[in-house]
Amino acid sequence: MENAMSVKNEAAVMFSGGIDSLLGAVLLKQTYDRVHLITFDKGYLEFGIRNNQPNVQRLKDTFGEDHFTHQIVDIKKLVKTVSVRSLRRDRKTYNMEICWCVGCRMSMNAGALIFALENGLAGYADGSNREQIPGPDSPAGTAENFPSIVNRHKDFARSYNVDFLTPVWNFGSREERREKLRELGFDIDYLSLDHSKKVKGLMTKDVFQRSQPLCLSGWLIHWKRNLLGKPVEQDEKMTLDYIIGKQEGIVREYIRNHFAEKGQDIEAVVRARASSRISPVAYVRA
Repeated sequence: MENAMSVKNEAAVMFSGGIDSLLGAVLLKQTYDRVHLITFDKGYLEFGIRNNQPNVQRLKDTFGEDHFTHQIVDIKKLVKTVSVRSLRRDRKTYNMEICWCVGCRMSMNAGALIFALENGLAGYADGSNREQIPGPDSPAGTAENFPSIVNRHKDFARSYNVDFLTPVWNFGSREERREKLRELGFDIDYLSLDHSKKVKGLMTKDVFQRSQPLCLSGWLIHWKRNLLGKPVEQDEKMTLDYIIGKQEGIVREYIRNHFAEKGQDIEAVVRARASSRISPVAYVRA
């Protein structure tokens, strides 16, 4: 662990290697001295954790070896604590997408927050974007992109004096994001080219041209959408209720215990960050 008390002009990005996290890394480089690419090992039917290595190297080759780092961060314990242990109980109130996919994404946010605190980073980012807000015009949208959900993560991170950044939020359409990455010479994941995620669309050798991990559990959760084209039923209020309950009831305690095990008081770490942090760059609500 680096000195978590001193805040540096550096940021992390939750890096799958898909077009949103990849473009997010490129955009963060315009503001921060160093960008830390963190790929999470979540366990639970996730494969190809190192598929993004070619694009990691391209980032270093394009912008400089010293400007990017890449780490694989094990968050299996965090996912189990936040989501898996209470899955049966939570299913009585929430749908499976919330209990599994939203819980997993929230675990990644918590993992990135811990990473930023441990390494004295100004903030961390993900690939949230306005185009994937669920709605009639976005049948493949995911609940994690509801503005109230994004803003909740921003507020939660700020309570630790960490910025949660969403650099891709307003960056045009999906095709414009792909085109920007093509210009820079990056690989684009086969499924990020908007090929069908149905079985027919997967029955090709090109599907193995992966530049990000494959989350089989997520595909199974969304099987009706993937196989039948049926949109996932999204409930913003229910999703927000789930996240607030988990963050205040589980995640804060997990973070406190995580630092206590390392002999650090999280409240002291947060107070020290307040006196040493640089001015926030992009604390913009979604």
